[in-house]
Amino acid sequence: MVEKWDGHGSLTSMLTPSDLLSRLPELSGKLLRLVKLDHLFALTDSNGVVQHARFSVPYRREGYSLDDNSRALVFAVKANHHWSDERLKELQTKLLSFLLLMQDGSGKLHNFLDHAQNFLDAPSVGDHLGRALWATGAVLNSPIREGMKASARLIFDRALPWARTSQSLRTKAYACLGLRERLLAEPNDINLESNLKAISTDLLAAYESNEEENWAWYEGVLTYDNPRLSQAMFAAYELLHDSKLLKVAEGTLQFLNGVETEHGVCAPIGNHGWFTRAGPKALYDQQPIEPAAMLETAAAAYRLTHAELYEEIARRALGWFFGMNTKHVIVYDGASGACYDGIGQTGLNLNQGAESTITFLLAAQEFLTCFRETE
Repeated sequence: MVEKWDGHGSLTSMLTPSDLLSRLPELSGKLLRLVKLDHLFALTDSNGVVQHARFSVPYRREGYSLDDNSRALVFAVKANHHWSDERLKELQTKLLSFLLLMQDGSGKLHNFLDHAQNFLDAPSVGDHLGRALWATGAVLNSPIREGMKASARLIFDRALPWARTSQSLRTKAYACLGLRERLLAEPNDINLESNLKAISTDLLAAYESNEEENWAWYEGVLTYDNPRLSQAMFAAYELLHDSKLLKVAEGTLQFLNGVETEHGVCAPIGNHGWFTRAGPKALYDQQPIEPAAMLETAAAAYRLTHAELYEEIARRALGWFFGMNTKHVIVYDGASGACYDGIGQTGLNLNQGAESTITFLLAAQEFLTCFRETE
């Protein structure tokens, strides 16, 4: 029987550099005991997950985003495999209800909502639509009850045609992740497979039009949540078995790993300038979304190839949260399960918002799923 952590017990220490070098079952066991869900639930009210926090306190004035609630739903439907917490069932329902609220009759989705449930934007096709596809795909590929799956399928089917038309590569990447989840649950759906092939072909075309010597990427600039583009290609390869997809997925992940490693530690691209082909790379502000996505993508690569390089990348990305970073600061708050909002030139951003915390939880969940029973 797989041990689950109930969130109780003493927290003796955080992960150390020596822990990061330990055998995978031992590292996974310690990570399991360190992860807490308290801050995720503290950020959640009757509407959904609050987007921002002032330090550790939810800041309801700035409302909610579909981006964060979709991420939280992906985590919530997978978390029971590792953490026993009865609150997760209620959270799943609340988050799926939030997604239903945010979708209009055309299938497009709002991204922002205030505390009084007033929409703060027009329904549109952006990253949030792709993340909604990922979340509802995860619901469909879970043991959740059938009524909830029916609601998720409704959201997914209305949103998918818009993802096909989107000009955003990230929207397409998140859609690929959602299609992978749904195809794992519904493997004989030819339409889903056709959509996955079409969208991954768009990503492949973007790579081919931007690739140059010393630049193996899908765009002429590296910005945010970059690893998801490569993760989408791994997802497409897993189901379509096209070796070209795997080649590009591996090549781009290895390129990104080279860009985001400094002196042996994970050094995500900063959002103060990003990184264009002409350079230089912005080192700060580093945000948790990037190493978290790097970890998940490395886990996907390891699951398909079993190459030691991807295990090393995953370990290094995990280490970023525990002080193995360019500022030697601990980004994960072990007392509450929160994650600080990033690392700036002067040190930690002490706010603990939804994106930071949830992306860490997703990364920890994926590390455990991929590596916990390795060896």
